[in-house]
Amino acid sequence: MSDPLIGALLGDDPAAVAEDVSLATPLTSPRITGRDAVVAALGAYAEVMGATDADLRLQGEELEGAVFTTTVDGHTAQVMALVTHDEAGLIATIDIYGRPWPYMALVRDRIARLDPNLADPDLGTSPYVPEGPGTSWTDAPVVPPFADDVTLVSPLLSTEVTGKAINERILAAASQCYREQKFRAVLQVEDQPAIAAVVDEVVEGNVLQLVEIFTLNAQSEVSEIRIFSRPWPVTAYFRKCMYELLKDTLGPEFWQGPDPEGPLPIR
Repeated sequence: MSDPLIGALLGDDPAAVAEDVSLATPLTSPRITGRDAVVAALGAYAEVMGATDADLRLQGEELEGAVFTTTVDGHTAQVMALVTHDEAGLIATIDIYGRPWPYMALVRDRIARLDPNLADPDLGTSPYVPEGPGTSWTDAPVVPPFADDVTLVSPLLSTEVTGKAINERILAAASQCYREQKFRAVLQVEDQPAIAAVVDEVVEGNVLQLVEIFTLNAQSEVSEIRIFSRPWPVTAYFRKCMYELLKDTLGPEFWQGPDPEGPLPIR
C-alpha cells in the first residue's frame, strides 16, 4: 500500500495519528478522542468494510480525504474520510461520512457486533452541532449546469436516479427539509474533473453534514452528483422528510431498508 493516508485510515498505522486525534464516525454523533480509541474504531470499520484501498482521493487547502467502497449483503455502501494534520504532519482529526442510509444500516448492524458504542443512535439532549471538519467557513462552490442525463448517487435512496428534471425535483424537495446551509471546505478529486463540497445543513434542529461530489462531463456539465452524509441518526430525519415529499414520485425501489414511515431509529 503506497499511500500512507490509506493505511492510517484503515487502522494499520497508529504512528500516523496524533495522540490526541479525534474521530467523527458516520453512524454516531459524539467524537471519539485519543489514539488508541480512534485506531480501534478505524480497525472496526476496516473489518466490516473489508476495504484495502481507496476508490478516490481528494485534496483541499486544509483537508484531504479518501472514498472506500464495500458490498454488504449484496448491496453497495461507501464511506468518505476527511482528515486534517497537525504541525508535525500527524493526523489530527478524522471525519467519516457514509452512503446510502439504508445500506449504512447494514454496516451499522455489523459494526454493532464488534463495538455497540460505534452504533449508538443517541443524539444527546441538545441539538447536535459538529465540531469539524476544518476550522473556518468558505463560499459555496460554483456548480456548472446539469447534463440532461445527470445521475444522482444519493445519501438516502437505495437506487441511483438519472435525468435532469427528476433530479432537480429531488434537490428542490431537499431544500424544503433543511435550513441554514453553510460550507466548510471545497476539495478537488484527484485525476477526475470533479470537486467536492463539505456542507452543514440544519434538519429538525440538528446539523446534518454532507460531502457532495460533482463530476463533470466533456462539455463541463455536471454528469454525476454523489453525496455522503453523517451522522446516521440525523440522516434518518432527512430521509423521513424526503419520503413525505417524494413518495408519490419515487417508487419503493428507491426506499429499500428500514421502513421510511416507521419509527425513527433514534433515541
